[in-house]
Amino acid sequence: MVITIGLALMVGTRFLNGTVIWQAVHGRQPAALNLLLNYRLPRIVASLIGGSVLATAGALSQAVFRNSLADPSILGIASAGDLLIVVGSLILPGFVGEKLILALLGGTIAFGLLMNRKTLSRPYQLIIVGVALNLTFVGLQQVITHGVTIGTVQGFNGLTWPSVWQLLLTGGMGLGIALILAPWANHLKLPDEQLATMGVSAKLMRVSLLGLIVYLSASVTAVVGVLPFVGIIVPNVARRLVGSDYLTLIPASIFGGAWLVLVVDTIGRLIVLPSELSAATLLTVLGGPFLVFWVQRRDQVGVRSR
Repeated sequence: MVITIGLALMVGTRFLNGTVIWQAVHGRQPAALNLLLNYRLPRIVASLIGGSVLATAGALSQAVFRNSLADPSILGIASAGDLLIVVGSLILPGFVGEKLILALLGGTIAFGLLMNRKTLSRPYQLIIVGVALNLTFVGLQQVITHGVTIGTVQGFNGLTWPSVWQLLLTGGMGLGIALILAPWANHLKLPDEQLATMGVSAKLMRVSLLGLIVYLSASVTAVVGVLPFVGIIVPNVARRLVGSDYLTLIPASIFGGAWLVLVVDTIGRLIVLPSELSAATLLTVLGGPFLVFWVQRRDQVGVRSR
C-alpha cells in the first residue's frame, strides 16, 4: 500500500521523482508542492476512502441478499443515486448537501424496487432485475443530460479538499458502523426461522444493514460518481483469502477496496498520457470479465454466498 501511494504521488501529466517530492516537502519546489497538495493528494485520499467504502458496501450486500454477486453498482443502487443527483443539479443547483441527500433517495428507491420475496429467493433473478434497473437508470440519465452541461463531479480528477473531507467524514462514519455491525452479517447466514428461535430479529438486522448499504453507496456516488464492480471483486477475492467471517472479511474488504481503486486510478493516469482514463472506465473493463468468470465458476453450486 505504501509503495502504491508513493507511485500515485509521482505519476501523472508531470512526473515527480523522489528527489523532487523531497524538495517540495521542504519548500524548495513550490510548484511541485502545489501539485502534490492540491491535486494528487486529494485524489489519493478519495481513492482510498471511496474504494474502502464501496468494497464494504458490496460485502454487506452479499450478506443481506445471501448472494455473492450482489453489489450496489450492479443492482442499480449507485446509478439510481447518480440519476437523482443529475435531476437535482438541474432543479436545485444551489442546494447545499444536495448530492448526498439525492444519492440516498435514489439508492432507497432502487432498493425498494428490488425488495420482493420472489426476487430475494432467486439469486440469478435478483442479478437480472438489478442489471435491468441499472441500465434503466443509466439510460434515463443519458436522456436527461443529452445536450445539457451539468457540473456534477465524475471521477477523481479535479477533486478539491472540501469534497474529499465530505467523503472522509461520511465514508469514515459508514465504515465505523459497518465494523460494529459485522456480527449481524454473520447472523444473516442462518435461516430466519433459526434466528427467530434465538430471539434475534432477522428483519431488523436486514433493514438496518440495507440502510447502511444505501448510505455507503451514496456517500461515494455524491462525490466521485459511480465506480462499478468494486463491491463484487474485492469481497469475493477477500473471502477466498480470509474466509467468510465478516469480522475479518469487512477489514479485509476495506483494505482491498482502497488498494484496488488507488491502483486503477493511478494506471488510468498513465496509459493515455497526457490525457487519462477514469477509474470507472478501467473498473468496468476489469469487472466485466471478473463477473463472467465468477458466474461460470459458481454455476455448479449456485451463487449464494457462504
